[in-house]
Amino acid sequence: MTVKVDLRPTGVKVAEVKKVDLPRLVALVLILVFIVVSSFTTVYGIFVLRELTAERQALEASVQRLTLESKKLDGYIAEVTGQLDHYGKALAILREDTPSIEFFSVATAALPSSVWLSQVKMVPGKADVEGFAFAENDIAAFALKLLTASVVDSISPLVTSKETKRDGNIEETLVKFSFSCNVKDLTGMLELAKGAEKDEIKR
Repeated sequence: MTVKVDLRPTGVKVAEVKKVDLPRLVALVLILVFIVVSSFTTVYGIFVLRELTAERQALEASVQRLTLESKKLDGYIAEVTGQLDHYGKALAILREDTPSIEFFSVATAALPSSVWLSQVKMVPGKADVEGFAFAENDIAAFALKLLTASVVDSISPLVTSKETKRDGNIEETLVKFSFSCNVKDLTGMLELAKGAEKDEIKR
């Protein structure tokens, strides 16, 4: 049996006991620092992750809302486009029919009782008129009334000819006539007038 006996003085023994192991202390400090920094980084990362998650959810909700609004807007645009198409067609019909209606109204009002029309052909901007009368003066009066109307721009020279018609035993000589009228675009004139009014208001 071996017994170890420390025969050194007591002061040497105490000093040896108090001696610090520096490498071990540094390693311990580094471990503690790593644990603290890791904990702080983990907590901060969790906090940032929660914020990013909340922002992502808000962005997803915003994208969904914008998608729904975009679909509604697409439907509204399609509806407005359809309405504009209808308005365009209606305006085209109005452009075609308004001068015709106005011309027939003016022609009916200007027609003397001794003059009657046999045929009227309407094309955009022009009307070809044919008819009969008892005298050429009546035709001239009818043409003059048309010329002074707001819907007629000008009248081509009258073409007249004598024509005899028989009704049983009665034979009657009539004057056949034909002429062309330049019909004004009343719809275009109305749009120009509205545009001029807007310009005047802006000034």
